[in-house]
Amino acid sequence: MADLATLADLADRLGRDLTSAETRQATALLHDATAIILDRFPRYATTPTDASTAVCCAMVLRVLRNPEGKRSEQIDDYSYTIDSARSAGELYLTEHEADTLRPVRTAAFSIVPGAPAVTS
Repeated sequence: MADLATLADLADRLGRDLTSAETRQATALLHDATAIILDRFPRYATTPTDASTAVCCAMVLRVLRNPEGKRSEQIDDYSYTIDSARSAGELYLTEHEADTLRPVRTAAFSIVPGAPAVTS
């Protein structure tokens, strides 16, 4: 199974080339992000889209841009807070990203008990 995004896709979104350490980590993270997406949305295994590539990259970029998982930081009497999602596990799919991957319904319908059948 091929990953939903490539290292080149990731570098394009990062805006620079990946370092050698980032390349090694990103390779594993892209594979993991793909597995997380396909676990919830298996149809992307056979038909990846631009949206699935973008979501896969976004998941990995969260880790690469913030490797310590800091959510907040303070200077005087220094303190910082670790993002709860990062402390539970580095990769995650946000609700917005999941919504992006869900199919869009193009037709609405109603079921009315006892109503006559409508044929077209």
